[in-house]
Amino acid sequence: MDTNEQPDEQGDEPTVAHYTRADASKFPTTPAGQEASIEGMVAAMGGSEATRIHNRRKLAERRAMEDMEGTAMGRFQAKLLAELHRFEEERAAERRQWDASHGTALDTLAQGFRAARDTAARHDLAEQVGSSLPLAEAGVIRRVAKALEAAMPGVVVDARVDGWTAKEIAAELDLTPSYVYRMLREYPWEAAWSLYVMPDGWTSDDDDEPWERVTSGTEDSAGETADEVARRILDEHLDPKLATKRVRVAVWRAGDGDDLLEARGDAEHEPTE
Repeated sequence: MDTNEQPDEQGDEPTVAHYTRADASKFPTTPAGQEASIEGMVAAMGGSEATRIHNRRKLAERRAMEDMEGTAMGRFQAKLLAELHRFEEERAAERRQWDASHGTALDTLAQGFRAARDTAARHDLAEQVGSSLPLAEAGVIRRVAKALEAAMPGVVVDARVDGWTAKEIAAELDLTPSYVYRMLREYPWEAAWSLYVMPDGWTSDDDDEPWERVTSGTEDSAGETADEVARRILDEHLDPKLATKRVRVAVWRAGDGDDLLEARGDAEHEPTE
């Protein structure tokens, strides 16, 4: 014995691992036997998501390598893969249910708002969530509501600029129409507008048409939509010479820039033949 060779700490002889291929003749071949074996394996899986993904990938690789389609073992592994997929889908559904049931009321409010399609649905949502808010979340919404009261004129005017009627604004904000009308009168908005003409020979309707700016300006508007301001400006400036051309007026709220694609209102004139 080599004097440099040390015995095992336990005094055991070195061991060698032996691999013995499973006897395929002992795999279950009947549907009932295969289902029972699959259920047992799935129930014993446990482990992390990464472990389950690893096991499934290795099983798929093994199946592809051995090319067992059509054999009892191949059918068994195909069913096992399908069962593993079902198992993971069920766990994912359970996690989604848990997340939904343990989310905050604000989460519920946001999800409900995305699903609500009209004013009535949004009112019902507010009643449902508002009646079961915990203190901290109620405090957040309360403070948001107070901030909204101070910003209400801007909210009302901006909605009107985009085309909402006074009655629609009132219904959405739970206000009276008369209050909305008064707010629109007391808080005019500053409209910035530009008038453009299309060069002769251009007939395309593409957004990148080479509109040429002729004139521009700003003015206060009380209660008008941006489209209404655009139509009024167009009518005021459409002289006989411009009437022979294709003309466009775009309107923005002052300070929003003058990108045609972001105009809040628009009106066009097409020359008559």
